Amino acid sequence: MRGMRSHSGAGGERRLMRLIVEADGGSRGNPGVAAYGALVRDGASGQVLAERAAYLGDAVTNNVAEYHGLIAGLEAAAEVDPAAGLDVRMDSKLVVSQMSGEWKIKNRALAELAARAWVVIAGREVRFIWVPRANNQAADALANQAMDSAGVISRGPGGVVGGGAAGAVGSRVGAGVGGSASGSEYLHDSVRLAQAQGSGAQRHIGVSAPVTGLILVRHGMSLDTARDVFAGQALPGSPLSDAGAGQAMAAARELRRMVDLPWFGLTPPKALLVSPTARSVRTAELIGDEFGLACEVDAGFVEQNFGLWDGLTKPEVEAKWPGGPETWSADPSYRPEGGESRQELGQRVHQAVDQVVRRYRGETVLIVSHAMAIRAAIGAALGAPPAAWFTFRIAPASISLLRFWDLGHTEVVCTNHTVA
Repeated sequence: MRGMRSHSGAGGERRLMRLIVEADGGSRGNPGVAAYGALVRDGASGQVLAERAAYLGDAVTNNVAEYHGLIAGLEAAAEVDPAAGLDVRMDSKLVVSQMSGEWKIKNRALAELAARAWVVIAGREVRFIWVPRANNQAADALANQAMDSAGVISRGPGGVVGGGAAGAVGSRVGAGVGGSASGSEYLHDSVRLAQAQGSGAQRHIGVSAPVTGLILVRHGMSLDTARDVFAGQALPGSPLSDAGAGQAMAAARELRRMVDLPWFGLTPPKALLVSPTARSVRTAELIGDEFGLACEVDAGFVEQNFGLWDGLTKPEVEAKWPGGPETWSADPSYRPEGGESRQELGQRVHQAVDQVVRRYRGETVLIVSHAMAIRAAIGAALGAPPAAWFTFRIAPASISLLRFWDLGHTEVVCTNHTVA
């Protein structure tokens, strides 16, 4: 069963604690007002060791809320014992079947949430177990409490979130982050706290810790994009097409919307970094106009070097280097003649990301780059090896958002978000 993960302690001798995670989520309207709830029990005694619940806002589906409940329960279990084996019990047949590998995940939003869940439980033994709704009432009750009060609950390891007595729902959660506890600001702060709780950072460093946001935008369509060729580092390279310029302007408007919404956790961008290719620079200029930012070229985010393949279609490459395209797709160490491998690309992009996070600590940075380079950055955030990068689809002018905390914890907020 794909849902099983193994873990061994030092010398393989330690008897590990086993925890039970009960999780649920609900939406009144589907989509509608939503929240999640989760708790962690001692596997031997059944004692409740931690509880988590949070309001997620409006226009949220049941399945999204259920996945948020799963993530919150897994993170709470990691606070109790990061090495313990887990029995995850949910009444969502969809979540249990998808996380067990029995059902494919076709919805992009759910796939991103599932990836976040697997990042939390990487290396641990986990069993996903479906239970009837009547056997999941405790998690359901927590979700309903959070929905009724538009609040946040956090009891157990990690302390109380949002202030108030014992994490009581309905307390002035906005006050915990310096906001108002009334009107729309109250709801916004509740969402902001819920987002932080689901991020993986709260169990280590708290909601108020500095977080650096990287907004990665692929350039809009160029003439080479339309021809579907290997378009790498050649300078200046194919220019942005008229359609690509329209995509870039649409992405700029969407980025403005994302920055203004509280649940993306973004501050206004401080800098705009760009790969030196013509298609990237023009895309960045159009986005920079929206935010009043000038472009700063950073060669660390240029596309993979395809060497002699640059400008050729796959059939053209196949004709000159039989088996080359297939080997390149399958083997991260394969280097096109005169170019660089995916492993080398990853080392370059990971170093560039580290430099940006250090340089702009606590700020938001816009980066206009390329499909393979953005895949490498997402792979770094997820800890995914180069062999897995082709599971990330990166469309022209798409937006991907990563967040980095000081202690090395990361969050992939979204990938391949497109509006044009």
